[in-house]
Amino acid sequence: MTTEQKRKTLQRIAEIERDVETLKKARTEVAASGYASATLASGGGSRSYTRLDLSKITEAISALTSELKKLKSALRTAGQQTLWQNVHVIYDM
Repeated sequence: MTTEQKRKTLQRIAEIERDVETLKKARTEVAASGYASATLASGGGSRSYTRLDLSKITEAISALTSELKKLKSALRTAGQQTLWQNVHVIYDM
């Protein structure tokens, strides 16, 4: 993974975390009062969720959380890719 790819991945992770937090707040408001709305504007367009969309809010949170896990996993494994996975040292005396 190049430095540019890592930067974009980190930006997407930050965006997803903000979106998940916004959706969780909206879900809590809907559950407590029966109404709320949330609008997410990202690179893929804008989405609005209202009181009628409680299940859709939960689905969106689940999808974003899944994507977040995949991105974090990709970052972890990208830093571990090396030419030498196991190096055996043999001493000769």
